[in-house]
Amino acid sequence: MIAGYLLATFCGNGQADIKQEKENIFQIINPDYAVSPYTGMTRQHWIDAASYLLEGAFGYIHTLDDPMKFPKQPGISYPRSEEQVPTEKLEGLCRTLFLAAPLLRENPDIVLNNIPIASYYKHQIRNLINPESETYIPHRAENGGPHQNLVEFGALAISLSVVPEVLWNPLPEEEKDRLAAVMLSYGDGPTVHSNWKFFNIFILSFFKDKGYKVNEELLLHYLNESLEHYRGDGWYNDNPAYDYYSMWAFQMYAPVWSEMYGKKYYPDYARKFMNNFSELVDNYPYLFSRNGEMIMWGRSICYRFGSVVPFPLMGYLNRSDINYGWMRRIASGTLLQFLKNPYFLEEHVPTLGFYGAFEPAVQGYSCRGSVYWSGKVFLGLLLPADNMFWTAPENEGAWEYDFRMDTVYNKFQERSEILITDYPNSGASEIRAWCHVPIIPAWEKFRASENYNKLSYNSEFP
Repeated sequence: MIAGYLLATFCGNGQADIKQEKENIFQIINPDYAVSPYTGMTRQHWIDAASYLLEGAFGYIHTLDDPMKFPKQPGISYPRSEEQVPTEKLEGLCRTLFLAAPLLRENPDIVLNNIPIASYYKHQIRNLINPESETYIPHRAENGGPHQNLVEFGALAISLSVVPEVLWNPLPEEEKDRLAAVMLSYGDGPTVHSNWKFFNIFILSFFKDKGYKVNEELLLHYLNESLEHYRGDGWYNDNPAYDYYSMWAFQMYAPVWSEMYGKKYYPDYARKFMNNFSELVDNYPYLFSRNGEMIMWGRSICYRFGSVVPFPLMGYLNRSDINYGWMRRIASGTLLQFLKNPYFLEEHVPTLGFYGAFEPAVQGYSCRGSVYWSGKVFLGLLLPADNMFWTAPENEGAWEYDFRMDTVYNKFQERSEILITDYPNSGASEIRAWCHVPIIPAWEKFRASENYNKLSYNSEFP
């Protein structure tokens, strides 16, 4: 009864809504219960899921000039003024590319809503440097501070790195130079003392790899500072808090950067980042329920299954002692936690919330297109089909092999002071993490809200 009440409270307005939204629910075509006995999901189904989400976004695209701008959700989300609209459009463009880039790597000829998506993104990238375009992005102002444009250009640098043959190589040299100039105006500049440093790192690394002169000293500085955020057991502190940013930011950017650029140009840094990444294995999987459900905890929770991107990326570690079948069971389970929920999509676009739209979980820095940050999980498709993450048979890991009924299991991460608890009788997981931000002087009130200050957070109670 409680679970049903919570579902309705967090997700929508009852049975009529469920009937209306059923057509939006992701369908697993030809599930493979031999290799994936719990979810039926294979690598092909991950491709299908990314296509399903991107198809919803392209429902708003009818010409190459149409921006990735989606219906505003009522409430605190931006844009709250016209001057924020260009950045809103940039978010929609660069974040949907987290879905599009891995798909283009699989098939550069994809067409959605009668739009060739490779042509669309190339055209939109050109518009960023066209002063006559409504989506034009100017250079960072002289002595200008950190800006949301830095975040989105960092994301764009990742996607350019994933499919340069589709998005970068076809550009004329003059357009490449202009794109480099505007992106480097942000990347070669100030940042926020948090995971944001990786946006600078990816921009600088991409253009260094393409032969452009970059600020090498600043790049090394940001690499060193990023390593200083590490607190052991797989956790980075995102200043001031611990939350999923440790995972869908630090522990996604670091291994991807290491594979793309670190091992080639900065092997010592890549080794340190990958050592930190490997320490996730003994802790982070226990944060998820037996069914692979994630816990509603921390800010930006609308990024949802972005939280499980470290699990496929563990395929880069190529370690025989990692239970890759359990890692995939968790990751696919979290995907289905939302893709199978009738409130997840509204107007074919993910809502700002957890299951459905939920204003207390929304921060003012988010627009509707922000939700596609969740698409980072599909960077797991960079792993080839024969990687152990995709081929190992699904299993329930510790829930199946180690845990015993009527026993509670705790994992304490000493330096981060995070306690993860698992309950075999119910299959639930729980986290207790500290919050030292008082609400009265906090300039970001959400940091002292129920996003962080509850005594515990449980997978059974969003």
